Amino acid sequence: MKKISSAYWEKFINIDSDGNEKGNGIEFENLVNCLLVSMYRKKWVVTGGSHDNNRDFWLYSENQHLWAECKNYSNTIAMNILAPTLVMAQIYEVNEILFFSRSTINRFAKNKILAFGEKTNKMIRFFDGVTLEALICTYASELPKKYSPVKYMSDCEMAKVDDSFVNVFFFQNAVSSVHHALENFQNYTSAEKIYYNETFALTFSLLNPFQEDQVDVYIEFTDEESDRFSFQYFYPTIKPEDKGWYHACLKKGEGRAVSLNMRQSVYKSEIMLPRFHIAFVGVQSGNRFEWHSEKVIVKSHWVGSTRLIGNNYLKILDDTKHLLVNNPYISSLILTGSSGTGKTRVLTECQNIFLANGYRIISLSGQAGQAEQEKQEDDLSRYLIKELIAFLYEIPSDEILSLLEEKICLSQSDCEISERSEVEKAIRLLQLIVNQTEKSLQTALNKYAVILYEKISKDKNVLIIDNMQFTGKAFQAFIEGYASYAVNQQALNLSILVCVFNTDYMTPKTSELLYNLLHADMKRCLTATLLGFQEKKQGILFLQELTRTNLDENEEYFSEIISKISLKPYNLLQVTKYLEELNIVSISPDKRGYIVPNLEKYEALSNISNGITSVLEKRFAFIYKDIPESRVKFILSIIYIFDYLDKKLQDIFQIDSKELDFLCEKNILRVQTLAIYIFDHDIIRNFFYQNNSKDILMCLEYVQNKGIEKKIRRYPIPYLLYRIAIEKDTDTMIDTGAKVVNLVLPERIASLFYNCLLDAFIELLENQNYEGVYIKYIHQICTFIRQYDGSLKAWFRSKEAYDTIQAYYPCALSEDLKFYRPFIHFCCDIAVQKHMYKQEVDFLREVLKMCNNAHPVGFENQDELNVLRAIMYNRWYISYNTESYKQEIVSVRETLMQKSRDYGEKISDPQKRGLIDYLNNSDEGYNYYGYYKDKDKLFSIWDRCTIYIPILVPEKTLNYYRKTVQYGLIEQDYEKVTSEIDKAMKYLADGKYSHEPIIFKTFFSMAEVMAKLQHEPETNYFYNARVIDDILKMQQLLDNHKLGDILLLKGVNAYYAKKKDDVYYSFKEAYKHYSVGETSRYWIKKDLLEENIQYTFTELGIYKTGYDMSFLPAECRQPLTIFENDQSIASGIQRTGDLHLNLPLI
Repeated sequence: MKKISSAYWEKFINIDSDGNEKGNGIEFENLVNCLLVSMYRKKWVVTGGSHDNNRDFWLYSENQHLWAECKNYSNTIAMNILAPTLVMAQIYEVNEILFFSRSTINRFAKNKILAFGEKTNKMIRFFDGVTLEALICTYASELPKKYSPVKYMSDCEMAKVDDSFVNVFFFQNAVSSVHHALENFQNYTSAEKIYYNETFALTFSLLNPFQEDQVDVYIEFTDEESDRFSFQYFYPTIKPEDKGWYHACLKKGEGRAVSLNMRQSVYKSEIMLPRFHIAFVGVQSGNRFEWHSEKVIVKSHWVGSTRLIGNNYLKILDDTKHLLVNNPYISSLILTGSSGTGKTRVLTECQNIFLANGYRIISLSGQAGQAEQEKQEDDLSRYLIKELIAFLYEIPSDEILSLLEEKICLSQSDCEISERSEVEKAIRLLQLIVNQTEKSLQTALNKYAVILYEKISKDKNVLIIDNMQFTGKAFQAFIEGYASYAVNQQALNLSILVCVFNTDYMTPKTSELLYNLLHADMKRCLTATLLGFQEKKQGILFLQELTRTNLDENEEYFSEIISKISLKPYNLLQVTKYLEELNIVSISPDKRGYIVPNLEKYEALSNISNGITSVLEKRFAFIYKDIPESRVKFILSIIYIFDYLDKKLQDIFQIDSKELDFLCEKNILRVQTLAIYIFDHDIIRNFFYQNNSKDILMCLEYVQNKGIEKKIRRYPIPYLLYRIAIEKDTDTMIDTGAKVVNLVLPERIASLFYNCLLDAFIELLENQNYEGVYIKYIHQICTFIRQYDGSLKAWFRSKEAYDTIQAYYPCALSEDLKFYRPFIHFCCDIAVQKHMYKQEVDFLREVLKMCNNAHPVGFENQDELNVLRAIMYNRWYISYNTESYKQEIVSVRETLMQKSRDYGEKISDPQKRGLIDYLNNSDEGYNYYGYYKDKDKLFSIWDRCTIYIPILVPEKTLNYYRKTVQYGLIEQDYEKVTSEIDKAMKYLADGKYSHEPIIFKTFFSMAEVMAKLQHEPETNYFYNARVIDDILKMQQLLDNHKLGDILLLKGVNAYYAKKKDDVYYSFKEAYKHYSVGETSRYWIKKDLLEENIQYTFTELGIYKTGYDMSFLPAECRQPLTIFENDQSIASGIQRTGDLHLNLPLI
């Protein structure tokens, strides 16, 4: 082996005027240029100047993009010096990067760079220190005389290869954060603990130990220890019967990082990590170096994830494994479910499947703490997009802007991205994203998101978004846009999109997003709604796992727990913690669970009267023994208001980490990276809010008491809430009310904020501070409360506001009707929708009585008063929609309709009068929207609803399209139905008065299916079935009394495929829904469904095959005669093409 004396390097050193040595970068680059030509036998392009995009040489061929970077430093080179090169190499899609350095690149930097290379599929080669000298000696004869090392070379013994060429690191989380600069590269020998059933990773950082090309490297398990088989491995080439699992051939100077993801699958309190043997073998020289891992024993913590139990969960994993991976087009998994049903747990298992198949995973969440300090200045959408960019380009997101500004020479002009090269487009997009606000972000993404879409789709990327409902609007639009892009993409798409929705927090906007994703026509789109365990048996197995018991003698006890609590996994976890605190569940020295056999365990259950709420109340009582109750509530108040608790907030509120860690031990909080504390689960968060609503603002009261409001100004939403709810600043209240429609709030705090803002306005009115426009603000606030808290809560809060206005400003009905009338209409519509008949009628009577006492000021107020009266009588009329048609009810309805029409005639404004006419004609027509025999009567009334409505009453445009589609279905005109649906969907997308998208999209989707059932139902069965199932999932979330109609449609579709089970169960469930009487004209729907049941059950032989008929009236429990069935004609106004079956009245 040859070595070079230090004198050789003197030509690459300059001496400055102060006598200090400084590397001569130009000479060193010239040397490297000569080496590159010798190595690759091709001329490399030399970059010049300071704007070299962090590359000194580049060589592009058809399939290869190579960069070389030179550093002529005398000291060891750290990661920060080399990071910009990695960033730019990723942006420019380089395949191979070579680093040349006169001094040694430190091993930590090499490990980071190799990890980067693994994630981005780049070859990395290092020529530094001794390795560089060996390379120079190899090509000594080819170098110019100026750089020839011949006279400086001397023989020396080959350096002994040591263990420094192999480093192994332990990562607790297999799905690495995109913040690689922040990740702790912990040597595997210092690992102390793992969590049972949770995935971790060992990363092997390998360097070629020989100064030669073609060095094979092999990694295999050693069979010395049996614990190897106590782990489950997620690597494509690992097979139980084979020890060897990795092989690669390294070039001179090349390094590799190899990550092995695994989890403990057999529980032991202490367990040895798998041991490995690594061999490097020179193909030409026969040189050999072997490395053996040390014996490392770690403690296993049981608090990791339990096994997934139950066919419903396992089927999701099985379908994911066999249907979603390795497809040439986008695949998708969409999970929905309420809190505590195992959604996040299923995600973890799916991640393991993706890891085992070689996918890169980015896991994002709208969950508390996800954005960490970013939330102080960025909205969540912007944060998530930045994280996605950081993942795609493998750069820490907090370094993006500085790197771009410092290292990239791009014009800062506002020229369009479309005018730039592909590379410049990507860079410019990064700059745009970093500088956007929530309001402008969506506009920027609409124009330029395709750059990111293309980047996501071209590699095996998995994009996981948990708690989608909490992500920002711009990010949600971005995801919806990606689904649309991917479906219409002509090129291969290797990505997988995974979205999780918590149905406890669904808003109209997120419901629409879910609907659109389900209907995006992705070829492989798996959907599942998680409800917890489906059977007690599964819950019992889960409790055995949690308590580490497996004795059948506890089955009865576990069964009683489930009856008291639920089959939701998280609820059962909390019960187990409660029993541990009572010492009813204890752990023996051998780490096995033990349940006391005495009566105490049943006494503990008898104290649980209100399910999980009782359990948490008792668990908190235990906690208060160690931390005072007021202190616990204070801490939880901070996390509720600020969404997380980090070191800065700890300092502001004087919170001891020991208190937080104790709450983590009790599964009340959990800690994320960088010591950020959040609620352990939404169930805990909701419990705190529901049971301690009066204490929810404790932390803001503390701010006022301590006079430290300046310290929370950097947290905009909590500070705004402080100004409104604590300081009660009138100007802030009014200003916020005026801007409430455009206010961007974190989803989790939105409900609290809007309720506090409404409280502030009610208090304002009570303090004799009134302006008519305040009613407009209150109306808008109540609209948001309805969105976040549901219609029932919105009714009570709206009624509270109405009562306050009437008590303090009854003159509002005379002077401010342009604001007051829409608000009263809003209140009334909530009561109608919720079928709150008594409250609704009482409210209507009260409003009409107040109208009689009103003395409108001016022409506009007089017109608005007539509009209000007409609407009130119309709403009273439709309140009878769920009452059967007795003669006395018919008479009452006729009177109410006539009064509405009479007041409509008094309205001067033609558009407002047209609105009343439309409402009355539409609602009166629905009296005849049931039986085909009433078709002519229906059309005679509805014809008045289809004349120039988009022009005369533009806000009813979508209702107009609904009418024209209904006409087409009644007349069985397929072309008309599909044409009108197309127009309606376009108007829904961008029409001026587009509203209630889920309701209208559901209607038009059902109408499309109905049209197909009228024409070629057998051919369209599979398409119809998929659309119906998607609609069914949405309606189960919305719970708006339409399930019966959808189930009826499902049964009709199943009939034409001769699927007996689907027909029977669909019609049975639809019948149950209609029988409850909570849907309009349910008695007609029931009658028409009975016709369908008798016909289909007779035709398919269902009556004769043992199905239970007890849910039907006696006259429907027997099959029709052959003659009756042959002559059967459906009597409904909307029927199938063969006229045998009724379609739903929608």
